[in-house]
Amino acid sequence: MKKFYIIYVSVFVLIWLGTGIRALVSEHSAGLNTFLFGLAFSLCLLLTTWFSYWLYNHYKQIDKKAKEMTIKK
Repeated sequence: MKKFYIIYVSVFVLIWLGTGIRALVSEHSAGLNTFLFGLAFSLCLLLTTWFSYWLYNHYKQIDKKAKEMTIKK
């Protein structure tokens, strides 16, 4: 599952940063804005993906502990 997250986010990061860099190189009028938006969006995507993966693993641990507590009683 983690490999899917990494590939998925990497593709979107490359698209957004590539678009921003192309806009900067071609001296587009809003090139800097496009690059900064792509950078911010990529950062949000990376943080959101990391947080969801962390939360998923955390819930798995909680479920395991709850199951152990239920079985003991």
